Amino acid sequence: MALICPLEMVSGISHLLVKDRHLSMNLLLKKICVAFIISGLLFLEPAQACSRIAYVSSQGTIIARTMDLYMDDHAKMMIYPRGITMKSNFAGGLSWVSKYGSVAIRSLGAANSDGMNEKGFTANLLYLDGSEYEVRDQRPGVANIQLAQFMLDNFSTVSEALEGFKQIQVISAKASDREWPVHLSIADKNGDSAVIEFIKGKAVITRGPSTVVMTNEPPLSIQLENLKKYSGFGGKQYLPGDTDPSARFVRATAFLKTLPEPKTNEQALANLFGVAHTVFVPRGAGDSAGSGSTDIWPTLWATMADSKNGVYYFQSSSAPNLIWLDFKSVRFDKGSPVLELDVTNPSLAGNVSKKMKPL
Repeated sequence: MALICPLEMVSGISHLLVKDRHLSMNLLLKKICVAFIISGLLFLEPAQACSRIAYVSSQGTIIARTMDLYMDDHAKMMIYPRGITMKSNFAGGLSWVSKYGSVAIRSLGAANSDGMNEKGFTANLLYLDGSEYEVRDQRPGVANIQLAQFMLDNFSTVSEALEGFKQIQVISAKASDREWPVHLSIADKNGDSAVIEFIKGKAVITRGPSTVVMTNEPPLSIQLENLKKYSGFGGKQYLPGDTDPSARFVRATAFLKTLPEPKTNEQALANLFGVAHTVFVPRGAGDSAGSGSTDIWPTLWATMADSKNGVYYFQSSSAPNLIWLDFKSVRFDKGSPVLELDVTNPSLAGNVSKKMKPL
C-alpha cells in the first residue's frame, strides 16, 4: 500500500486543520498515542508501501492513511487557502485556481500525497507498481503527482470529482529524479468512495463499498478476488500476518468489517486507529511472504481525516505524540498565507494550529 508524495514539484499545495478537543478526548488520544507510534504514508524511491482505509459509521466518515518509505521524507503539514493558482509545468498542462482551502502532507519538499479540504473531501495518492497512463491526447494535462491536490482544490464530492476527472488527462511526471506509478483514492463526507487506477493505458474507476481499502500492487480488482480466499469472505484461509500489500489489504478489510458501531466520535477515531495499526510496517520488517514485492518499507507516519468534524490528525513514527489541526482554527480565505509545519518535531503534541508558520 503506498501513497505518493510528489505533488508540489508543480506548486506547493497542502492543507491542514487544527482542533481543540475536550479533556476526555485528550485523555483518549494520549492512550492512543502510546500504541500509534508506527505510522507512515510516503514513498520516494522505486518502492513504497502505504495503506488507506475509509471508515463510515453513524459518526461520519473518517479516512486513515499510512505512509511507508525506506528514507526520511521530511514531512511537512501544509495549509492552503482558496484562490491559489496552480499549474502543470509541461506542454498542454492545466492551470487552475483553488476553489477550496485544504490541509495536506508534503514530502521531500516535492509533493502532496494526502489531505482533506474544507468540505470534508479527501484524496490519497498511493504507489501502484505497473501503472500505465493513457496515450497523450488533446485534453488538458495534470501531472500524476499533482492529482491529489487537484482533487482537493476543485471538488467537494466524489460525484463532482469523477465528472471533473473526465475533463483532464493524467500525465506521468518526474519527482526526485524518477517517475511515480500511482493510483488515487477519494472520498467525501457522505461516505462515497472511489479508486482511480491506470491499467494497460486506460483509466479504471471503481466506486462504492469495494473501495474502502486500498494498498499497493496488484490492482484493486485482483485484490478483491484474492480476498475471497479468506475466512469471512467466502474462503477458508486464515488472515495473513505479513507485510505484503495483499496481506495488508486483507487484514484491513477484515478488521474494518468487524468493528462495533461507535456511539461517539472518540470511539469512531479509536476504532479506526485500531484497524490502522494492523497494517503498520515496523522498522526492520522484510518480505516475510516471499512474494518479491518491492513495496515493503517501514511506516514513517499516518494520518486520520475526520470529514464530519473537520479535524486532520497526524502521527509520526519518530515522535510519541499525536497532533491535529481543527479546520475551525484555520483561515482558508483567499489571500491568507500558505502555512507549514515540520511535523517530525518530537516536541509537538495536541492541537498545532498556533504552531503553523508562513511558507
